[in-house]
Parts: sequence; C-alpha cells; structure tokens
Amino acid sequence: PQAPTGLRRLLVRLPNWLGDVVMAAPAVAAIHRARPETQLIAQVKAPFMPLARLLPGVVETIPAGRDKSPRDYFRSRRTLKALDLDGVVCFPRSTRAGVAPWLAGIPVRIGYTKARKSRLFTHAVRGWSAYRSKHRTEWFGLLAKAFGVQPELPLELTAPDEGVERARRILINLGRRHERPLVVLEPGASYGAAKCWPAERFGQLAHRLRETLDVDVATVGTDATKPIERIVAAHAPDLIRTAGRTSDLTHLLGILSEADLVISNDTGPMHVAGALGRPVLALFGASDPVVSSPIGAAEQRVLYDPEPCSPCFLRTCPLEGHPCLSKIGVERVLRHATDLLR
Repeated sequence: PQAPTGLRRLLVRLPNWLGDVVMAAPAVAAIHRARPETQLIAQVKAPFMPLARLLPGVVETIPAGRDKSPRDYFRSRRTLKALDLDGVVCFPRSTRAGVAPWLAGIPVRIGYTKARKSRLFTHAVRGWSAYRSKHRTEWFGLLAKAFGVQPELPLELTAPDEGVERARRILINLGRRHERPLVVLEPGASYGAAKCWPAERFGQLAHRLRETLDVDVATVGTDATKPIERIVAAHAPDLIRTAGRTSDLTHLLGILSEADLVISNDTGPMHVAGALGRPVLALFGASDPVVSSPIGAAEQRVLYDPEPCSPCFLRTCPLEGHPCLSKIGVERVLRHATDLLR
C-alpha cells in the first residue's frame, strides 16, 4: 500500500518490555520526522509512560489495556474511538494488539503479520522473520518503512528535570558525594535469573570500584531487586542502595542520567542508560547482543563469553554454575570499567 498521508492523530502502540520501548524509539522518531504535522499518541504499559513522553512527536500518553477478554477489547475500543484517531502503528507482534484498533475502525492500521491478507492491518508488514535475528532497532524499523523512512541511530533522550532533581535528592540522602564519579549497577533483570551476573560478583566489583577508583557506587532496581541488592551490599558496605526507592520511571531516568558509567545485565535500564547518553558496560549471558546490545551516543561496551548453548533465551539457566556468565570475572569487568571512566 501507498505510504499513509493526511494523518492528524496517530496512535503508537509501543512494546511491552522497557528495553523494547527504548529500541522502538528510533522508529517513532523516524515516523515523526516523516510526518511532523501528525500528533503522536503513545500507548504503553502504565509504568513506562514517563519514558514514552520523551519520544519525539508524542503529545499524549495513555496506558495499554489488558486486551485478554472480549470485555477488555470492547473497553479498549471505546478508549480508542474517543481519541479520534486516523491511524495506529502496532509495535507488539501479538495478534491481540491489533484487535482493538480494528474494532475501533481506525482507518490506517500498520503492524506485523504473516498472513497474505490481514483484516487487522491495512498496511501489513510481512517478511519480518529474517529481521528477528538482527538488532531489534532494525526489526522495529520495518514499521517506519511504511512511511518511507528508516530509523537514525543513535537517538538520544533527555531525562525530565523533575526526575533529575528527585534523583539528586535521593542520592544525596543515601550518601552520594558530588565530587566523585558515580557508577550505577543494575544487578537484576525482570526477564529472569539467566540474564544475571552473580550478585556476589556485583558486590565484589562495587568494593573494588570504591577501593581502586574512589567512586560512588549505587544500585538501581525495583522492589524485586532488593534481595539481590542485599547480597551486593554484603560485599560493599558503602553501597548507595536505591532499589525500590525510585517510585516511578521518572526517578530512575534521573538516577541513570547522573551516572558516569552504568554496569548492567541485559535489562531495561541498560537500554535506558544508553539512550540517555551514558557510557554502558553490559554483561550478556542468556540473550544475544546482536539482537539487544545497548545503543547510545556514548561508548557502549559488551562482555559476552557464549557457551555452545548460547544464546538460549531461557529465564533460568539449567546448567550448574551458569557458565556463560560465571566466566566473566570481577577483575576483567573492573579493567573495562576503569577504561570507560577515563
């Protein structure tokens, strides 16, 4: 089909994982570049709305519906019809993401499909399977091609002032010293333990960073990260512990923007840090850096020692000792961190 024109209001249904929202951002920016007169309404999981507000062209954000039952679909249909939309771009590949826009009768509907003909989408993106093994920005970029454009990398985002100010207060109250560089650690991963470098090593690393480089070290994470953070803190008594203290994503954006270096498993904050222009040292195990390595204006460095079974994309490693990540030693990470901080 011809590239859609004359769109006043376009819904951008963003992905369901934080890292994927970041990797979809260049495609959103490309669509805004192609249609600067079009207002973009971002629909995403409620916790990710502060990030969606930072995307180019976005004038409004709404939470994504559950869309798991007929009642859910018709509730979402009412929501979408009330927005007076001319088009929708569906980043999730699941069929259910396209049902509500179809029920709402939105004239232009762009999304992934394998079918030759699709009732759900007027501009169906086919031939995407080969792109699943490429970086996710390329796969999401297929949706921007419907507008005759492709993403430009890197896309740099700026944390909102309110988040930065709140982050500074949190860090100072927990012992942050502004005269020293700040290294932020993300020792968890919401996807599962198979993505996680051992917590004890994060703790040993935090201690070595303080000892050899005289930096402040902080952890980030949700309430679910607190048990991991306690293990890290057992090896690093001076650790600045912010897991569970960033009440929403705005505050996390602020803390990451303050970092001189972020050391992270392959997880959402890793991608956010790269998009905020911070140097990132990423530790990969169960996932594939070809598909999901961080991208940003500052240097993004990946440590990855794959086993024959890597990448497995499992949530829990079935092998004793989690060999793909346990091969990455503390002193090796410290050397790279020292180099990046220089």
